[in-house]
Amino acid sequence: MQSLNRAERFEVKARVLLELSDKRAFIGNTVNVSASGVFFDIGYPPFQVELHENGLLHLMPLVMKNVIPCQIARLTPTGIAIQFLENQPAGLTSQLLIVPW
Repeated sequence: MQSLNRAERFEVKARVLLELSDKRAFIGNTVNVSASGVFFDIGYPPFQVELHENGLLHLMPLVMKNVIPCQIARLTPTGIAIQFLENQPAGLTSQLLIVPW
């Protein structure tokens, strides 16, 4: 059996928002980042979330150009790991309303 090489992880501290369908969202702090994804801690169990669910990752502060299409790759008791997607999934558009100050 051939093992998959795990991408190198970097400790990067940032605030992110994961936007999912049906107006669900999770805000957390990144634990580590790689070229293929991000793991972030939300501080509580990620309820009503499924593996392989598509979403949009927003870097904070919220700016619409900082949106990354992604897919949930792993769930932990207080965190979510997402994998970056090359293309935004059909039918998935941001529902966030960003109001300038």
